[in-house]
Amino acid sequence: MTSPGHQFPGPVVYGRIDESFHQVAAAVVEEVLRRLGHEVDVVEGPHPRMYPQLAARRQHLFADAWLPGGHEVYWEQVKDSVVEVASLYDGAAFYWAVPAYIPAELVSSLSDLARPEVRERMTTLTVQGTTAAAGLTMRGDALLETYGLAALGWRQEIGDLHAIIDTVNRRMDNGDWFVTPLWQPQYLNEVHDLRPLADPEGAFPAPDRASLLAHRGSWETLPARTRGVLSRITYPIGAVNEMDLAVNLHSRDPLTAAREWMDRHPETVDAWFA
Repeated sequence: MTSPGHQFPGPVVYGRIDESFHQVAAAVVEEVLRRLGHEVDVVEGPHPRMYPQLAARRQHLFADAWLPGGHEVYWEQVKDSVVEVASLYDGAAFYWAVPAYIPAELVSSLSDLARPEVRERMTTLTVQGTTAAAGLTMRGDALLETYGLAALGWRQEIGDLHAIIDTVNRRMDNGDWFVTPLWQPQYLNEVHDLRPLADPEGAFPAPDRASLLAHRGSWETLPARTRGVLSRITYPIGAVNEMDLAVNLHSRDPLTAAREWMDRHPETVDAWFA
């Protein structure tokens, strides 16, 4: 299954976003590159740092970009200098959610959060968000205005992935009534019963594809074999949840989680190398 990657001048510099669900999605591609004989230097950081590095060719490859909606603001900055190599998985989505123990007849839609009887029952009107630069955060700030929630006391607090995880775990254990920003894929969907809220005003984009990108100049210098294999990588969104859970609950590093998933699904992997 391996082939020499020495035609490429030096290691492949491979960028990814520093959140576990992005890390595992990217690690699948990293392992493929290694099986093809490439050396790989992984660099990671937040969204606004990674995309400009790709545009400047300080990265050769990057995963994963949520297109066309989730990472739209960053795609606009790089689209003239990059190529979309493969859609790694489909169905990437942002939403706000509540615990399933909150009755659906009371809270099933973002618009329900404006109802007085709902606000009075909520343990908190503060929504624990992730980083300021994340697409989920930017959309959340906008929906507070779209649905008239900011004027009613709802607010989103900037944090990070770990703040969201800690908040969900703690509040679910307490039986609190609360709202959390969430997305798919994310391992919390596997361990907690959380109900996405309907979004009749379209504050969040339609589900995205999560794509592998390459700097155009770097892509053209990769061996043809590498380009062919990378362009065929695709896996189900559930695989990301599975790998993300392995990282967060079973102490796997992203590359180990990816390798274990790939070893469990040889027929999928073999198709990429065909």
